[in-house]
Amino acid sequence: MCGKVEKKAVVLSGGGSKGAYQAGVWKALKKLHYHYKIVTGTSVGALNGALMVQRDYYKCLKMWENMGFEKIFVDQFPDKVDGISGKAGIYKRYASSFIKNGGIDTSRFEQMVYKMFSSFRFFHSSIDYGLVVYNFTTKKPLEITKAEMTEKSAPLYIIGSASCFPAFPMKKIDGNQYIDGGYSDNMPINLAISLGATEIVAVDLHAVGRKKKVTNKDVKITMIEPRNQIVSFLVFQKRLSRKAICYGYNDTMKAFHKLEGNMYTFRLGELKKQYQKAEIPLQKALEKRLMSKKQFVEEKLLKRSLFYKLLEDQTGTKREKLFYEIIELIGKNLKIDDSKIYKMKDFSKEALYQLSRLDRFDFKTVERKIVEGKLRSLLGTSTILKFLYDKIEKTSRNKKSEYCRYALLFPKEFIAATYLYILNLEYQII
Repeated sequence: MCGKVEKKAVVLSGGGSKGAYQAGVWKALKKLHYHYKIVTGTSVGALNGALMVQRDYYKCLKMWENMGFEKIFVDQFPDKVDGISGKAGIYKRYASSFIKNGGIDTSRFEQMVYKMFSSFRFFHSSIDYGLVVYNFTTKKPLEITKAEMTEKSAPLYIIGSASCFPAFPMKKIDGNQYIDGGYSDNMPINLAISLGATEIVAVDLHAVGRKKKVTNKDVKITMIEPRNQIVSFLVFQKRLSRKAICYGYNDTMKAFHKLEGNMYTFRLGELKKQYQKAEIPLQKALEKRLMSKKQFVEEKLLKRSLFYKLLEDQTGTKREKLFYEIIELIGKNLKIDDSKIYKMKDFSKEALYQLSRLDRFDFKTVERKIVEGKLRSLLGTSTILKFLYDKIEKTSRNKKSEYCRYALLFPKEFIAATYLYILNLEYQII
């Protein structure tokens, strides 16, 4: 007897401008030689999915690398997209268009879909396809496959699936009004299974929309989802789109164990190698600053803290996990580019360089905030790392009581600053 034919599938969720991330996923899947036979998608996933069926990789990549408001809308949008005021201006533009015209003018978007869609490549491809769209007229979802489409209807349903109402207007097809498929199923895994998928790579952009429970638990599903912050799904800008492509590539390679890290991405084996190199020097540096024969009040408290729990960790797994968290904390607090792929040496030098570039600030102001208990304003900032680094560099090791106080208030930041101090002894950047 012949066994069941294996069919790999790619499932793409909706997510507006976040669709650039899926282009990065595709880039990684090509690198991994992942040969898919089925693609299903919702909203922007339906558009990217159609291009995957057509095998138009470079066309898809070029589209997202150059994406901007002007590419898909006639309406003018504010240049500023960052910050609260920038996003407010963009949302105001969408709201204004809905009130006046029932939605933004998407004629350029439709033109782009028709330009990207190739009926010959789509229907002559051996790759099966399906999308989800919601029939607003009948109040019923529609799952439609390539076999049920025509050369005329296919691009119309793609446009309908991506009609993110109320920001986008409804799409009229054969007398019915259609809106974004996310109103029904933003992650059409079950549709892929119904088409015969036995193994799935599912890309979840974490956009607004319903997600149906997977009916068949026997199908292997590799979930790819953004680990980094991607801008709102309604913000279309080239710079942000290109970063999202990098995120998609990095996260996919991490999911398949070809790269490592969480928000920051490293060559395989780099983190383990650096941990083994730094473990003993970092532990000794912390012990010299935080432990003594005298029993300071702070030290008594410290014995219940993170540091002693780590020292008591017999297997070392907690220490290693914390070290990786410290690396991520350093990158985030020092605003290191999170879209690149790093070797640990390069990441370490970049961290020290960013720390050295920080402007001198009033230490008394920081200390006053600490005394007043305003710690929240310091957490997650480069300010506290710089402050602790300078304290470690300039304070005598005999003043363990002062070290203990800062270690209790900012445990992970204190370890991070100590680690940076050790790194600088090697690289001499600061």
